[in-house]
Amino acid sequence: MRKAYALIVFTFVWHFNFAQSISALGVFPTIDHSGPLSKKLDYSFYYFGAFPLTYIEKQKTHSADFLLAYAEQAITYNTSNRLSFTASYILQRTDFFKNYYSNENRIYIQAAYKQKIIRRSEINLKHRLRFDNRFIQNNITDKTPYTHRLRYLIGADFSIKSKKNNKYIAAYEEAFFNTYKNAGSVYAENWAYAALGHKINNNNKVEAGMLYITWKTAPNSWFNQYYLQLTWINQLNFNK
Repeated sequence: MRKAYALIVFTFVWHFNFAQSISALGVFPTIDHSGPLSKKLDYSFYYFGAFPLTYIEKQKTHSADFLLAYAEQAITYNTSNRLSFTASYILQRTDFFKNYYSNENRIYIQAAYKQKIIRRSEINLKHRLRFDNRFIQNNITDKTPYTHRLRYLIGADFSIKSKKNNKYIAAYEEAFFNTYKNAGSVYAENWAYAALGHKINNNNKVEAGMLYITWKTAPNSWFNQYYLQLTWINQLNFNK
């Protein structure tokens, strides 16, 4: 777990200190809903919005914005308690209210593996490998080229000892690698997250924490985004 936190801290510091960049501060509301369809199949919906409240560029500030809207629908096949495979369709809109907005239709396939590490407390570790198939509309040329990328995520969560044992820590680090020809950069995006979670009941949890997103915009330039992420996690079992 210490290695996962160290990797997240390193990502923050590296981009902040060495990259010529634009920075944004904002909020990131998220809804994460899922449930079983059968013994082997699960469904899930994952929605979020990215709202930078201020931009900082060369000591200049810019006003609030609706940068990103994201809607994901997925089906997961569980081969075991540890290994699963997922297929999903995503609709994403960037620069939501701008004239130069872009709409993206995305289909991904992924494999996820879970494991438990028992030391002083039980740590749930997750590895996720995802392949994105992207169709991004260029609003200026009205063309929709096909691109693709590979993503690797390592995440962990563990309980915090309390009277009700209803609090936990969650964190992840995800790197994005372009896999198509003539990509401007292979490593072009990174997400890092650390949050405090609270279990309300068997079906609902909430998390509040920091999300860091960085996009490579030029050979030596990054767009660094720092969000307060607020997440509602809901699970329903219609099979009962």
